[in-house]
Amino acid sequence: MALCANIIFPAQKNTYMLSRLFQQVLALILLLGPAICPADTLSYEDAATAFARGEFNSAMAIWDSLATAGDAPSQYHLGRMYHFGAGIPKDMPSAVHWYQKAAEQGHQESQTALAWRYYKGEGVAQDYKEAIHWFTRSAINGNMRAENQLGWMFLHGLGATKNVDEARKWFQDAARHGHAEAQNNLGWMRLKGEFGIADYAQALHWISLAAQQGHPSAQDNLGWMFATGKGTEKNTAKAIHWYQNAAINGHASAQFKLGTLYYNGVDAPKDLKNARQWFEMAAQQGVAQAQFNLGVMYFNGEGVGEDIDQAISWIEKAARQDMAIAQYTLGMFYQDGKVIQQDLESARHWLNQAVLNHSPEDGFLDDLTRRIKLLLTANQDS
Repeated sequence: MALCANIIFPAQKNTYMLSRLFQQVLALILLLGPAICPADTLSYEDAATAFARGEFNSAMAIWDSLATAGDAPSQYHLGRMYHFGAGIPKDMPSAVHWYQKAAEQGHQESQTALAWRYYKGEGVAQDYKEAIHWFTRSAINGNMRAENQLGWMFLHGLGATKNVDEARKWFQDAARHGHAEAQNNLGWMRLKGEFGIADYAQALHWISLAAQQGHPSAQDNLGWMFATGKGTEKNTAKAIHWYQNAAINGHASAQFKLGTLYYNGVDAPKDLKNARQWFEMAAQQGVAQAQFNLGVMYFNGEGVGEDIDQAISWIEKAARQDMAIAQYTLGMFYQDGKVIQQDLESARHWLNQAVLNHSPEDGFLDDLTRRIKLLLTANQDS
């Protein structure tokens, strides 16, 4: 901490006694200087040091003093303390207040933080137009996260008329600045021809850059491109490589796709144990198809010991997510009463749900119709 002594040296004409007195006062200042420094001389760095040490009250006191005096970085960090409840109760309206103060001074991170609050309606009424205003101000200052979000908002017409060209501009700016999500977004849009004609070379370029940065969705997308030969040569080994990278990073869709590859054994060696492990990871993240497949594997004892209770549990989880084949299967179990106790009311419920959620191409529709007729007949007979 810098010594806060504003000392005026005595003129040479001062007496020896005054000189001695001055020396004594100076010694006292040197000894007690930090304790008698005015509070307003504490700096932003002092607050940051206190915060890093977990001394939240001290950090807040310093940042509050500096923020009140108009220091934008302190206003931003005070806003963050209220935002995340660091050492104090979480207070989103107060967070927005201080973000706004700093944002109006041109503080880039505050502009982005404020924009997100308007976008999500946190501590302030949701207002997409105001979000675009602040994302734009931050993006103009070079914030790549704001650039990417502007691309997303213009692409989906949030706070402004949908404008694909404007979306592309902002995605490109963010992607060129190295923002992985923007690179993935831009690549996927190129792949799908969102800007007109699909550009597979550009799609592969941008998605690869994002995947190499460890972006899980980009890794999943790149795996899909290699698995399907869409936009590049089909290469199952590379597909598995990128799916595994995404799956290890917790990407549920990649986990499900790996399970499917190993279960089917068409483009990769059949490996039911491996398939079950990946299906289970995806199922635990709520992927309905993985939950159903895992239930089927437990029912048939594929890659795991047969376990009817586990089978029914996973199939029911998928059914509760409106997956028609899972609802049909569960209804069939209750109607037949072979693997679980017969319960015609539960059978009727799940089969009716399957009717509501089925697709025309589902292969179980004839049997579904037959089963519902049987239930109607049983109801009439009773």
